[in-house]
Amino acid sequence: MSETTISIGEKAIEKSKFSGWSVVASAMLIVFFHMMIRGSFATLLQSMVASTGWSTGTVAAGSSIFMAMYGLFAFLVGTYINKLGCRLTYSLHGIIMGVGLFLCSYSQQPWQYWLSYAIIGIGSGAFWAPVTSMVRQWFIDKLGLAMGLTTAASGMAMFLGPIISMLIISKLSWQIMMKVFGVVLIVGIVAAAQFTKMKPEDVGQKPLGYDTFMAKMNAGSGPKKEEFYVPFKWAVKHKVFWTLAILWFCSNFAEFIVFSHAINYVVKELGYDKISATYIYCLIGFFFTIFAVAIGNIVDKISKKTGDPMKARKNVLTFAYLLTAITALWLNYGVRLTAAGGASHWAFIIYAILFGIGFGCYIPSVAGLVGLAVGRKEMPPAWGLISLIGMAGGAGLGPYIAGALRDLTGSYFVSIWLSTIFYVLACILVNLVKQPTREEVWND
Repeated sequence: MSETTISIGEKAIEKSKFSGWSVVASAMLIVFFHMMIRGSFATLLQSMVASTGWSTGTVAAGSSIFMAMYGLFAFLVGTYINKLGCRLTYSLHGIIMGVGLFLCSYSQQPWQYWLSYAIIGIGSGAFWAPVTSMVRQWFIDKLGLAMGLTTAASGMAMFLGPIISMLIISKLSWQIMMKVFGVVLIVGIVAAAQFTKMKPEDVGQKPLGYDTFMAKMNAGSGPKKEEFYVPFKWAVKHKVFWTLAILWFCSNFAEFIVFSHAINYVVKELGYDKISATYIYCLIGFFFTIFAVAIGNIVDKISKKTGDPMKARKNVLTFAYLLTAITALWLNYGVRLTAAGGASHWAFIIYAILFGIGFGCYIPSVAGLVGLAVGRKEMPPAWGLISLIGMAGGAGLGPYIAGALRDLTGSYFVSIWLSTIFYVLACILVNLVKQPTREEVWND
C-alpha cells in the first residue's frame, strides 16, 4: 500500500464524524430499558404481597438480591468487557435479564422468586457502571451534558415504568407484566447495543475537547504532560477511593429505602388508593429527567467559568443530598400528618417533585465526580468496584431492611428516618473527596 493511500486513510479517520453523541444515544436506550425494571418494583411490591400472601420483607428481599447481584456484576463486567467487546457484552446481559424476568413470572415459592431476581440482577450488572464509564471515555468537554442525558433516560424509565406496570398488573397480572417487560427488554437492549463503542481510540477518534484540554495542560515550558489518571491499584489503597465508595453506599442505602417502598407506604399506612399513589410517584421520574439534563449543562458552565470541575460537582451534590434528606423528613412528617386518610395528596406531590429534583441532580453528578477523581483510563474498574460497594451493599440492604422493619414495627417511620440520616452522611462525605495530585500518584 502506498504512502499516499495511507495518508488519505488517516485523514479520513481524522475527519470522520465524532461518534460520541451516537454512543450517548445508544447508552440512553440501554439505561432506559434497564431502569424500566427497577422503576416498576414499587408497583410490583404491593401486588405480589397481595397475590402471594408473602410478607413485605420477603418480597422486598427480591429487590435487595437484585441490587446485590447487580453490584457484583457491575464490577465483574469490567474484567471481560474489553475481551468480549461492549456490543456482545451488553447483548448477552440483556438476554440474561430478559430470561430472568420470564422465570420470575412462574415463581410459586419465595426461593424461586429470589433466584429469578438474582438472574435479573446478573443481567443488569452491565447497564449502569459500564455504560456510564463508556460515556465518560468520549467526553472531556461537555461531560456534564453527556452524563446528564445518559442518566435522564433512567428518569424517563422511572416515570413510565410504574405507570405501564401498574396498568398491565391491574388489567392482567404481575406475571404477564414480567413477560411483556422481558420481551421488550431483550429486543431493545440487543438493538441499542449494536451502536455502542467503548472508547474513541478504538475507532481512531479522540474524546470531545481532548486537543484543547491537552494544549492548556502543556502550555508554557517544561516536559510534556500526559492525560492524568489514577491507576486502579493505587486508587484502592488510598482515601479518595474509599470516600467515594462509602459515599455511594450511603446514597444508595438512603435512596432505595424510600424509592422501593414509597407507594406501599402511602397506600398501606396513609390510605392512598394505589392508582393515585402510582401517578404521583411517577413525578419523581419526570422531574429527574428534566434536572438530570439541566444540571449536567449547568455543571459544565460552572466548571468552564471557574476552572474547577470537582468543586462544581461537589457543590451540586451538597445541595442534592441536603434536599433529599429534607424530603425524607417531609415524607415522614408532612405527608403522614396531612394525608387525611388518603383524601389529601398535595404533600405527597410536593415530596415527589422535590425528591425528583434532588435525585436528578446527584445521580449524574456522582458518576462525573468519580470520572474526574480517577480519570478516563482506569475509570471502569474503579467505578465498577465503587458500584459493587454502593449498589450491592447500600442498594442491596436498603429495600430489605425497610421491609423487615415495617414487618417488625408495623410502620415505615424508622426506615424513613434511616434514609434521612444516610443522606446527611452522603452530604458530609462529598465534601471530604479530594482529587489526587500528580505528585501523590506519580511522584511528578
